This record gives sequence, C-alpha cells and structure tokens, in this order.
Amino acid sequence: MESRVFAAACPEYQPGEVREAVERIVAAFGGVERFLQKGRRVLIKPNLLLARRPEEATTTHPEVVEAVAALFVEAGASVTIADSPGGPYNALTLSGVYRRCGMEEAARRVGARLNRDCSSGKVRFDGMGSREFDVITPVLRADVMINIGKMKTHMLTYFTGAAKNLYGVVPGLTKAAYHSQMPGRQEFCRMIVDLCCCIAPDLSIIDGIEGMDGRGPSGGRARRAGVLIASENPFAADLAAMHICGLQPERSPVHCFAAAQGLTPDDARKLKWIGDAVRPLDEPFIPASGKSRRGESVVNRLPDRMRQPMRRLLLGAPRISQRCVGCGACARACPAHAIVVRGGRAAIEKKSCIRCYCCHELCPVRAVQV
Repeated sequence: MESRVFAAACPEYQPGEVREAVERIVAAFGGVERFLQKGRRVLIKPNLLLARRPEEATTTHPEVVEAVAALFVEAGASVTIADSPGGPYNALTLSGVYRRCGMEEAARRVGARLNRDCSSGKVRFDGMGSREFDVITPVLRADVMINIGKMKTHMLTYFTGAAKNLYGVVPGLTKAAYHSQMPGRQEFCRMIVDLCCCIAPDLSIIDGIEGMDGRGPSGGRARRAGVLIASENPFAADLAAMHICGLQPERSPVHCFAAAQGLTPDDARKLKWIGDAVRPLDEPFIPASGKSRRGESVVNRLPDRMRQPMRRLLLGAPRISQRCVGCGACARACPAHAIVVRGGRAAIEKKSCIRCYCCHELCPVRAVQV
C-alpha cells in the first residue's frame, strides 16, 4: 500500500507557479525518466466532465494539464490527452469539450495530441466483483497514465478526485448503462474501486487550486483550496484531498471500501506527507446533499431486494427548474430512460428515476435541482 502523498501549495493558475509545482511533484516520485522506463506513450487523463470554461471549476484546469504534458513532451514522450465526457462519445462532442475546457490550446502550445479515436475495448478484472469493463482505446494503448482529477464534492459518491475520475475511461453512454446495472450507491462505489485498481494509473494528481463544493460535481460553487495533491495511489490522494478541504472520509463509500481492502490508510494522519505543509481549509467544503446521504445510510442497511424501492421512497428525486432549455442532455444521459423532453422542456418520471443524479451532473445550464 503506497501511502506517500505530495502536497504542493499553488494559490493561482499562473503558468510559472503551476509548472514549478508540477516539476516538484514529478521529481518527488522519481522524475520523468522513471515513468518513461515503462514506455514513451503517455496518456494524460483529465476530468472533462462536460463543456465548461476553466473558471467554472467543473473540469481540470488546462494550466495543470499543460504543465504535466510539457514535462513529458520535453523528455521525448508521445503525449495524448484523453477523456470520455458525459453523454455521447464521438468526435463532434470531444471537439466541443476540448475547445470549451481549454484543452485545445493547451495541447497546441506543448505539442501534445488530443484523442479523437472513439473506439473502446474490453478488460477483465476480478476485485470485489468479477467484472468486464469497457475502456476507451487510448487507455489500452498507453505505456504510462497520468490521472489528473479535480477536487469536488459529488451528489452520489460524496467526493470526486482521483479515483472517481477514472470513471471517465468508460466510453460515453456505457457509463449510463453501468449506473442502470448498479443503481445503488454502495454497488456503484464498489465498482469504482475495482475500476481504479484495474486501470492502475502511474501517478494521480488532484487539481485543488480551485475546486467545487456544494452540489458538485457540476452544479456547486467554485472553492479555492490553493493546492495540487499527488500520489502513486489514487485512493491515498483522495484521502489527502478530503483532509485538506475538510470533508469526512468515512462518508465516502469509495474511501471506505478501499480502506477495508488495505488499499489506503483509513485516516489522513497515517499518510506519509511530503512536499509543502498545507493546512486544512478554515472553511471546509460543504458536502453535496446531507438529506440524500442520510436516506442512503438507511437504504444501505436493508436487504438487497428492498434497496431500490426504498431508494425511490427515501431519496429526493431530481427536479427540473425553469432554467431548462430543452437541450435533451439529461434525457440522453439518463440510465433509467426516465426523462423525456416535451414542449421544449425536460420532465422526469419519478417512479422510474433511480436517483443516480446523472441528469444533475450533466446539465449544461444547471437546470436540474436535487
């Protein structure tokens, strides 16, 4: 169990400051050449949830991605930036996301490649469950993978940083299918732990210079934490990030399942901290939804056959506000097919809703309320 975590204080997205922080992080874990001993095809996997501007704090900031890519390009590596955003996975969607999130310019400046190959392949893994994951092709072809997540609260998983970021290796609407197959929060988070172990990134970095609290991962408020967190162990990176932003790791099922398997310490005090002495925030991050989480804790104590009916009874269903523009993004992403667009506005069939909150996560205009 790798428990080293590097914390780099970095208050702003100033290119020189970000580059210096990234250089210190990579050097602390053996330097670029150590990673390239595995091969020179490097994949950078940021959080590109949907087409949002960098200042909206929904996606990994391009300055961080650019700084990491530059280090590897300068060492002679072939660097690809790839993610599967929410919704359809095709070249048109990718182009819009890359452009809006600032990845197009970042890649151009350093000579990295943006992935436009929308194929995928199957990977078998035996963890907490015997699973077959559908994974985007650039992940399968990479020799080295650098996972760059975003420090955010999450409506379903409580926190998203390094481990949950790897759900983006699952292509497009296959993510919705997984939600449908595993509608319960605990089932879904067990799968995330297995997926993270299956993909096993070589280094995970969490962009916490500016994160998001409240109704994350896309509908919350931007929160400045002024830190980059890195570890070879994505679960350890998440534990460190939750400590710094004042969240409670015991409320994160991903952390709890990983700790129970010995994949990470159960307490941030047991991590091996290196780098800068970064104190926890004076004003902690506000979790996504206390009411839903209390209901979920009741549901998780029930027999399996009762869980989904009680989820519908106890957990709040999403609501569509007047901000809805009828774009249909929520309907396309809904694993239960519980959303239709009528008369230019989305409507949710509450009896069919599985409370995965994908609609809230992927609404481009923040029209979904929980």
